[in-house]
Amino acid sequence: MRLDDDHFSASMIDETLRFASSSFGATAAIFCWIDPQESITSYATAGVSRDLIDQYLAGRYVHDPLNVYELIENQYRVAFLDRERGRRSPEENCVHDAFLGHYDIRDEVDLLFWHGDTPFALLSMLSTRRSAPFTDSAVNWEAMRSYLEFNLKMHPRVRRAKQELMLSCRFGLTKREIEVVDLLKSGASNMTIAQIMGIGLATVKTYVINILNKLGVDNRAAIVAFLERMPLA
Repeated sequence: MRLDDDHFSASMIDETLRFASSSFGATAAIFCWIDPQESITSYATAGVSRDLIDQYLAGRYVHDPLNVYELIENQYRVAFLDRERGRRSPEENCVHDAFLGHYDIRDEVDLLFWHGDTPFALLSMLSTRRSAPFTDSAVNWEAMRSYLEFNLKMHPRVRRAKQELMLSCRFGLTKREIEVVDLLKSGASNMTIAQIMGIGLATVKTYVINILNKLGVDNRAAIVAFLERMPLA
């Protein structure tokens, strides 16, 4: 039986969190999606207090040497809290350590996942004061990161983002034309597309004609077939 995208998506992220806990000895884990503007758009957690997330996103992240903006700027793949503390002042480290200590967290290692030069997700693994530092582990962190990255690239969200980027950059579709393509893939009629997008029927027809011309196909069914064959590498 073929799982729908939502079920598949949730199962993949849940499995990633379980894998992080069992394979890396993490007592808690956080998985975040990263949008093209390099901001966290959504997240899933295991063993983490919701209050910690709320406090962190509300501003605590500025003292964190592993905050997503710095990881991306430095193009990290794997980053350890113990090693990155050296980039911050003792005062900042004290503030961040106190924040983590409130939740009995001592250490962290982050894996950042990339598609080419674009980051798309982040996995943070946390351990308590009673656990050994992640840097003492014999884990081949880059090999594990690459394994997870390969699997996450199969996630519907990542595949959809890659497809939209290709439609825009290689075939010149506009943002609105890509919205029409998404609706065509779901089998929506021109009238349904007009209602969903809040535009006139004639405008929808114009969009469809433009899409056909840009993709070099003859009809709506051919658009869907073209997308299914489109290589995303």
